[in-house]
Amino acid sequence: MLAYRLSFIFALAGVTVSASAEPRFADIVDLTLAAPVIVQATVARTERLSDRESPGLAPGYARLLITAAVNAAIVAPSAVPAQLIWLWDTPLDPRGKIEKRKGQQVMAWIALPDLGGKTQLVGRNAQQPWSAGLDATVRSIATQAQAGTVPAFTGVTNGFRADGTVAGESESQFFLSAADGRGATMVVTTRPGVPRRIAVSRGDVIDESAAAVRPMTLLWYRLACTLPATLPASAGGNDLALAADWKAAITSLGPCDRQAPPP
Repeated sequence: MLAYRLSFIFALAGVTVSASAEPRFADIVDLTLAAPVIVQATVARTERLSDRESPGLAPGYARLLITAAVNAAIVAPSAVPAQLIWLWDTPLDPRGKIEKRKGQQVMAWIALPDLGGKTQLVGRNAQQPWSAGLDATVRSIATQAQAGTVPAFTGVTNGFRADGTVAGESESQFFLSAADGRGATMVVTTRPGVPRRIAVSRGDVIDESAAAVRPMTLLWYRLACTLPATLPASAGGNDLALAADWKAAITSLGPCDRQAPPP
């Protein structure tokens, strides 16, 4: 019986996830892009595993076997079992006790479950307390990703800069490479007294129809979390004015707010 129990638990143990700080936007996108299944669920029961059943457990944590009832499948390629089972590491309180989890509403980013509902969380932070705000963010990211209109950028290959007719006015265009083999152009427009405009176009004609980059979107994430802070010399980085426009554009996007390594 013990051998069967251990084999069952170890079958789930590809990724165990520790409770940690609330994920930031980039962490949520990382998880949402990595998970083939995302569910909103209610924890039906938890079982604390013994030390023998918890290899690699960090000090101050307990490993739980989570059984959760699925309330909604936000992303799933096919039907999801009504009940799912995964492992999760939770911090102990100062008394060495664990917080009650039964009945808690959670969001979980998981691998494809088997017919019995056994599955794995896809990475760190992949179980989070459910909230309406988190739910809306995940659904928005998933919708944008499924539309396929935002490429996964892989770098910048070239750029050029043109001064405008008014002092302090300029436009720089940077040619971006993407994983799908189709290029994109990031247009940085600078005008005195007006916030810098950053837009991205995938077409051959660059005009005002290029999509402006809005914060906390998949486009923002794929720019802020992928592109280099400094324009490479191979892409025109030796041109000081062009390099300055690139740096200003990346700075105005803001830092990628990721706090955990991508799954």
